[in-house]
Amino acid sequence: MKKLCLSMLLLSAISIYAGHHEEAKAMKESNFAVLSSYTIAAGTNPNKLEKELLEYIANEEARGFNTCGLLRHQFGGDRAFYTYCHFEDFNHLAEIMDSTDAATANVKQTYSTHTDNIVSFNVRNLTKLTKYVMFSTTTFGPYLTAKERKARAMEYFDYYDKGFGGCNMMEHGWGPEMAFYFVCGFDSYKELAVAMDNIGSRIDELYNAKLDILDHSDDIMIRVVR
Repeated sequence: MKKLCLSMLLLSAISIYAGHHEEAKAMKESNFAVLSSYTIAAGTNPNKLEKELLEYIANEEARGFNTCGLLRHQFGGDRAFYTYCHFEDFNHLAEIMDSTDAATANVKQTYSTHTDNIVSFNVRNLTKLTKYVMFSTTTFGPYLTAKERKARAMEYFDYYDKGFGGCNMMEHGWGPEMAFYFVCGFDSYKELAVAMDNIGSRIDELYNAKLDILDHSDDIMIRVVR
């Protein structure tokens, strides 16, 4: 019986490792992602929307996206769910969109507002799937050139990247806002506290940096799947 239990545990561990390995491989091959938000409507049961979105991302993977995932609001702005689906390039996206009908999350809309953004990856230093995600959205002065905005974003990203020990950076490709996005991970709020201390140690440098930030938000999300 002990041998059987040990064998089952080993098989489970191998399965989890293989799943994470395939996820990391697919993310590495994906240059773009579709990021979508679904605001929870007042007076509704969030669990119902969560179930519908889990079905939705499963359908999107079946359509051909590399990997999809679901995040849920914990701290920050809108009380919402967030989905993401990775794809390699716009030819890959065209194959998906032209060969199958778009998946629908539900028949009757159970969310209040919805947005879609296509983003491209600039930096990939987040190497594992974490329980929590820090999602930062930043826009920069409209008087800057695109090259200047990206340079400011890279400078600002450095504080997050070094503070958390590795984050991802993405930029606007298509959608409602000309923004840059930083994604950092942590598995406990103790880890978040360490990251905040790391960033805090550079606070004077940050306060004196001329970043030309127009708008900024930080949201903490909890991973529902992937």
